[in-house]
Amino acid sequence: MSLTLSPPNRLTALVGALVLTSLAAAVLLVGRGRLAGDDAATTSPAPVLHTPRTTHKPAAKPATSKPRVVSGLPRPLAHALRYGRVVVVSVGIPGAAVDAVVRKEARAAAKATHVGFVPLSASNERAMSALVAKTGVLPDPAVVVVKRPGVAVATFSVTDAGTIAQAVAEARR
Repeated sequence: MSLTLSPPNRLTALVGALVLTSLAAAVLLVGRGRLAGDDAATTSPAPVLHTPRTTHKPAAKPATSKPRVVSGLPRPLAHALRYGRVVVVSVGIPGAAVDAVVRKEARAAAKATHVGFVPLSASNERAMSALVAKTGVLPDPAVVVVKRPGVAVATFSVTDAGTIAQAVAEARR
């Protein structure tokens, strides 16, 4: 039995290997990327200023702790829930036209109701597995209204800003 390949079969095997390698690289790069077409300014944590050490202990200050959020949420959502009781989350595929429209409607509803807004890419496997674990199966595109401590109040597919704003008002009650 011979294990040599004929020239046409070698060429087919080489092209197949190249295609699989390029697909793996594309999935790796897209999975780590940000949501394309998102023009919202991202917030970064305030810089930490280091003060010189002193030999005496300062007077105790009253604790003003921020509310804790249940772990297991995607990091951007957990961060937004630290600073607001209700957050609108938009999940979509980068570059999809319908998803972009739904993301704009969700952003408009969040802005109109003065709550946080978090866009998430459906290609971000870590964020999606955490969000699905908390909310259940999600449509694509999806808009989820979440309130502290990480409870999904409403989940929508294709919807308008008015419907999302009504869900936010219900979540505040």
